[in-house]
Amino acid sequence: MNPEEKTTWNLYDLAEPELKAFTRSAVRMKVLLNLLEGEKNVGKLEKELGIRASTILHSIKEMIEEDIMAKAGQGYALTNIGRIQALILDDLVSTIVTLDQHQDFWLTHDISGIPTPLLKEVGMLSRSEIMKGDSASILKTQEYFISELEKSKEIKGVSPIVVPGYAEAIAQAVMSGAKVDLILTDTVMEIALKQNRELGQKLMKYENFRLYRIGKDITIAFTVTDSLLSLGLFRINGFYDVGADLNCFGDKAIEWGKKLFAHYQSISDRVEGV
Repeated sequence: MNPEEKTTWNLYDLAEPELKAFTRSAVRMKVLLNLLEGEKNVGKLEKELGIRASTILHSIKEMIEEDIMAKAGQGYALTNIGRIQALILDDLVSTIVTLDQHQDFWLTHDISGIPTPLLKEVGMLSRSEIMKGDSASILKTQEYFISELEKSKEIKGVSPIVVPGYAEAIAQAVMSGAKVDLILTDTVMEIALKQNRELGQKLMKYENFRLYRIGKDITIAFTVTDSLLSLGLFRINGFYDVGADLNCFGDKAIEWGKKLFAHYQSISDRVEGV
């Protein structure tokens, strides 16, 4: 078989020893991940990891022999290969944590609206929580979401659904100086303009507001601000889940959300007037 004809499953035998090395020792993995921060000596590793120096040295010796780590100054550092492996391990650990902590969310929702490259980077959403409505406040998720919009300076949103209070919150944010980019499906655009055409015309006059329309049905609703990514999905049965949003925090989550927005912006058309 030519190299270009090989697929991942039939390359497994070549990678198996390295894959097993990743998981055979928790100490090895923790040292790899810790050294992503930079060169460290054994004393500092012992203090930060809470692992005996002799145990750490045993793992270091193995990784030096495998060209994953090397002596550097007064301590140890990752080689180029070691750094690449550690970055991959970091992504893998973050992904496992992200999926495990909200297992039901990922199992029961339609993820087809998330491009494959971003599914691979879902570990960037490890700092997250599920916001659910309850019998006393069915629209709890929407109320929290609206309150976050009102204090944001930058908003990028994609919506295939009509959310009560959303148009008013967006308008308030725009008029307060927030930079807003909004993508609506054709159906939502028609409903929004029917209900708020005068407001829409007013917003279009603001330089800090840009409106787009997407001519296809999508299975994802999300908004990324300067402090939050709020992600909503349709359930596998085809109905949008109004009762549960995945709220994600931190620079990595916001970066992920902006990449997702850029994907939908690339397949949308700018609206110049309403």
